[in-house]
Amino acid sequence: MNLIDAYIHEVTKRISKMKRDDVRLKLKSTIEEMLPEDYSESDVKEALIKLGNPIDVAAGYRDSPRFLIGPQIFDTYIQTIKLIVPWAVLITVIVHVVENIVLYNGEDALLSMVINAISITIANVITVILHVLFWITVSFIIIERSGSDIPIPFIKKQKPWTPDDLSNTKVIPKDKTISLPDIIFSLIGIIVFSFVYFNANHLLGIYSSHDRGGLKFVMPIFNQNVILSFAPIVLICIALSIALALFKLKAGQWTFLIAVLNAVLQCIGTIVFILMVNRPDFIHSAAIPYIAAITETTSAKVLFAIDRILLVTIAIAIIANAYDIYSGFKKARIQQD
Repeated sequence: MNLIDAYIHEVTKRISKMKRDDVRLKLKSTIEEMLPEDYSESDVKEALIKLGNPIDVAAGYRDSPRFLIGPQIFDTYIQTIKLIVPWAVLITVIVHVVENIVLYNGEDALLSMVINAISITIANVITVILHVLFWITVSFIIIERSGSDIPIPFIKKQKPWTPDDLSNTKVIPKDKTISLPDIIFSLIGIIVFSFVYFNANHLLGIYSSHDRGGLKFVMPIFNQNVILSFAPIVLICIALSIALALFKLKAGQWTFLIAVLNAVLQCIGTIVFILMVNRPDFIHSAAIPYIAAITETTSAKVLFAIDRILLVTIAIAIIANAYDIYSGFKKARIQQD
């Protein structure tokens, strides 16, 4: 990417999407008018220096001339939010998980406790995010209005802008980008899967109504011994999935290596799942006659229905993982500017 395109990108990414095309054309025309016919790179740098910092230029193209957080410290403001909010959310989740584990007395079904804990945690996470955003915003307003130059821990102080800073500009296509929310949802999915896998005999089962209006766990549907017999390979997959998520976070975009690693993990996971559900003793032995009794049918019909459900589940897992692998390689092949 040349300096002009990099400069225009740095400006337009800070304004609304509806105005980007117009601003892009105007800015490019302005820069070209400032350059001689046979211009060199030094001429381009001189023109860009005259235009100034892309942050200030972007501020001039916005509709409103007044700011709650001024353009000079807005990038630092966003950096601070990105730094603090994830840690605040993580600490909140950990505190609630530990609290619910310690306070769980075993009287209610584990599933009821998990559902209740998730709902309370989500509500508290939203509250924490709102509080953090409010106090960060107030702090930056005070800093800007008072003219103070207070250094923020873990955030490097920005140096005066020069055209040489544009050499680090990379325009990653939207479909190729791996966003932070994607990573967070991946990690949450890994945590949820791990919890369900090692507690399947307390979560995945048959429930009945409790006298007090809640749920009462009757018996598990799946054989926990069979499930845990795959624990070594499952633990390896969990560890590799976490490592891949962190690798994605560092890369910030889909690459061929990430697509290959993702494909390997998806294939291993699918194979382990198929081997697990095809074990003849995968279903808990007491569950089939119990389901037959409450549904007033035969054990053979229940077993047939369960086999069909497992078959459909395997087909869905294969299709979903195949699509995820295809999508990964498709994103990795997208060319970067």
